[in-house]
Amino acid sequence: MAEHEPDKNEPEKKPERKHKASYATDKRSGGYLIRISGPNAEVFTGREVPVNTRGGKEHNEKLVRLVWTGNDKDTGEKVALYKFESRPRIEQDEIPF
Repeated sequence: MAEHEPDKNEPEKKPERKHKASYATDKRSGGYLIRISGPNAEVFTGREVPVNTRGGKEHNEKLVRLVWTGNDKDTGEKVALYKFESRPRIEQDEIPF
């Protein structure tokens, strides 16, 4: 028997991620942080990671500095908070009124 060949019409399955990244509110200084949960949440400084928004979209953000690490009080899962590189805002020359 022949081995299973992937159907060209089937979308390729992405490998399941071990870590999840989302935006979190910075309660100390305002603004936002990146919250990563997973088994090695504290090792992503300097890397660009996909971050999920509440709307279900994904944005790539570069993690600059680890702010805090610990366990989630509800699930007990490892969590890390990071500051991320800010992007320049899109400037418009003139906004019509």
